Amino acid sequence: MKKISTLIAIFLLISFSARADYNTPGTGKRWNLDSLVVNSAGAVTFSGGEYFFTTNILVSQTDTLSIRNNATVKFSSLTLLNIFGTLIINPPDSVKFTTSDTAVKFVGIRLDSLSDASVMRKLIMENANSIRLYDCNALIDSCFLRNNNYYASGLVRGAIYLFRSNPVISNNRIVRNGYSAITSGANIASSPTIINNLIYANDNTNYNVAQINLGAGGTSPVIIRNNSIIGLYTNAGGIAFLPVGAIPSLIIENNIIKNNRYGIALLAGGINAYINNNIIDSNNIQGSPTLGGSGLNFAGGWTTSSAIVTRNTVRWNLWGVTIQNTAKPNLGNLSNPDTTDEGNNIIWGNGNTGKVFDLFNNTPDTIKAENNFWGTMNLDTIESHIFHKTDSTVLGFVDYLPIRGPVSFSGQEIKIDSYEILDAYPNPFNPVVNINYHLKYTGKYLLRVFDILGNETVTLYYGDAVPGDYKIKWDASAYPSGIYFLRLENGGNFYTKKLVLLK
Repeated sequence: MKKISTLIAIFLLISFSARADYNTPGTGKRWNLDSLVVNSAGAVTFSGGEYFFTTNILVSQTDTLSIRNNATVKFSSLTLLNIFGTLIINPPDSVKFTTSDTAVKFVGIRLDSLSDASVMRKLIMENANSIRLYDCNALIDSCFLRNNNYYASGLVRGAIYLFRSNPVISNNRIVRNGYSAITSGANIASSPTIINNLIYANDNTNYNVAQINLGAGGTSPVIIRNNSIIGLYTNAGGIAFLPVGAIPSLIIENNIIKNNRYGIALLAGGINAYINNNIIDSNNIQGSPTLGGSGLNFAGGWTTSSAIVTRNTVRWNLWGVTIQNTAKPNLGNLSNPDTTDEGNNIIWGNGNTGKVFDLFNNTPDTIKAENNFWGTMNLDTIESHIFHKTDSTVLGFVDYLPIRGPVSFSGQEIKIDSYEILDAYPNPFNPVVNINYHLKYTGKYLLRVFDILGNETVTLYYGDAVPGDYKIKWDASAYPSGIYFLRLENGGNFYTKKLVLLK
């Protein structure tokens, strides 16, 4: 019997209540940094081209703090920017919130219930605790949250913390923070929209949390879409939900989830989830199959839950899909009138201790897993890679017939019968990335890199090749930080991989 890692849930935390040494007067005024310097009696100062917050600042109800010019703001130790009105950060290039001494931390930003109109764009924040949203539906877009490692009693464990809040968190880099990238209380209903973010190497304290670590959901859907969630530390998972309460609608799709302790874990009942078109790859960083390593893990009491799992690629994890307690996800049910429940997953190459475990049904119930590709067309081999009633009479069956042959899925641009491997490491990288690929057929191949706009950046190889393993390096010293796509082509077949250059 397998013991899959259990997420330590973050329950309702007592919010940090710091004194506010300067309050704006609450007269409906729009403030900027320069007007705070003039009117705050030394709470905000300006020197050497930089602003200094020497005490706590509270922007009162009806007031707005607007920062539309490039600026560096340095916070004194343990100070807090508390927004009861509106915060607008939208500079041409960037606003940086930091400290004068990297050994000195500040508390961060708190947005309260009247801050729905708040927008944070192009903010760099470091050396703090978090951005905390309380009953607030702000926009956090194109920001860079890094090295926010400060934690003390009364604070939270997450670079972005949500309390009954439904923000849009988009196009950000959330990198190397002390705990989770995005978190909420287990019993606090929040429905964020998390899209197009690079979430990399968070939990550098190596605490037992996921990089996206959420609890109960609100009435609107929780959406996690088009993110790269890449791990570095051995206790950090990818995405985890352990709600006290329900998640009426959860959508996890088009993400790359790689090199974490586990990929996606739904660990309680009351979750209605649609898990679609994700690449869940090499989540084996801890290396212990008794403590984690599942690509997809479903556990908890599922009498009121539903999960449809379709068009995902689950590969090279310690376990592929693990199902525990009374969980009963659908990995493909062709008799279901819901046409989204069509299988089309690619589940192969997952294993530990010298054995392949593509699906482990540790429940007494039958699990539907029809119309998936298991890396082979040999039914005996597929059977040996699935652990269910044929292996233990106390377990339920996995209904994996009919199987799906090797096909191309346009969403991820994968041609299974042409390429077995296209991998790159480290990823993110700076400035050299190692590229490994395996070819199955003789032919003419083209290996190129494109930028995020689809412009060709460089051709790494063009010519004839025979079956075998190949290695190549790309030195991106001359190119700017950003997202690139590595594309291996052979005739009409191609395989793409996302690369992140992080200088």
